[in-house]
Order: sequence, then structure tokens, then C-alpha cells
Amino acid sequence: MDEKKYTLEDVEALRAKTGIGYEEAVTLLDKYDGDMARALIELEKRGELGDKKDKGFYINVNGDAAGAARSLWRKGCDTRVVVERDGVTLVNLSVLFMLLALLLGWRLVVVAALLALALGCRVKLVRPEAERAPVPSAKPEPEKAPEPAAEEKKDDYNSITIE
Repeated sequence: MDEKKYTLEDVEALRAKTGIGYEEAVTLLDKYDGDMARALIELEKRGELGDKKDKGFYINVNGDAAGAARSLWRKGCDTRVVVERDGVTLVNLSVLFMLLALLLGWRLVVVAALLALALGCRVKLVRPEAERAPVPSAKPEPEKAPEPAAEEKKDDYNSITIE
């Protein structure tokens, strides 16, 4: 049996850089006696290397798909659609519920939204509080100027309001 000039770590590194399978990574490393640079050059010549965003839909098999799905589900549940009129909250529902309602009864949702806007309601899309919390830093913060009056306060982009 002949001596391999590459290790399993080399195969993993090639896969991580390119997204190819084990079999193809081993074949390329066998062909080039473990020279990863030459294997990368061949993949580039074949057009299998480069920005994966340009190739259309891309799924990262090595990524944590379940974790990403849980995170998206959590954000959808935490982000709220709030309908207010004269300071009174009429509707406060999660975005996921509103998307489901839009899919199942889109005509009713569109009519309700138009009616709410015609009656002078405010429709807001509000992100979760956890995303708005400032990240603590090791540096001491400089002194801030006093906050402007409520009517002069600028939108901090944590919500979208339609009036």
C-alpha cells in the first residue's frame, strides 16, 4: 500500500474551503499528491470555486440548519405586529401568526389592514427587546448629551410604523 501525502485534516480543510464531497476531495488530493493549492486551482478552472452567491441557491451542509431554523422561528414569534388607535392597542400578534393568516385568508387580512389604516390606526412591526439591548463594551462610554424632547426624538429603527 502506497503512502498518502495528505491527512484527513487536509481533506476536511479542502472540503471546508470548497464545499465539495469527501470522495472528490480525496480524488483531487490523490491526483496532486496532497498538494492542496493545485487541487484548488483545478476546481477554479472547472468553475466550481468562487463566490457561491453567484451560483444561485446554496445550502451549507456543514452548517447548523436546525439551529438556524430555531433562531428564525424564535425571531418570527418574538417580532410583533401591533395595531394601535388613540394609544390603545387593538392587535398584538406575532409575525408568524400574521404570515399564516395572510397565507390562509389573504383577502380578509388585506381588507382588515386597509380598514385599520382608513380608521386612523397605527400599524407597527416591532422587533424583540433582546435585539434592542446595547452590547456592553469594555471601554467607558463618553458622556452623552441630554436627550431631546419626546417630539424631537429620532426613530431608532427598532420598529416600523405605518400611519
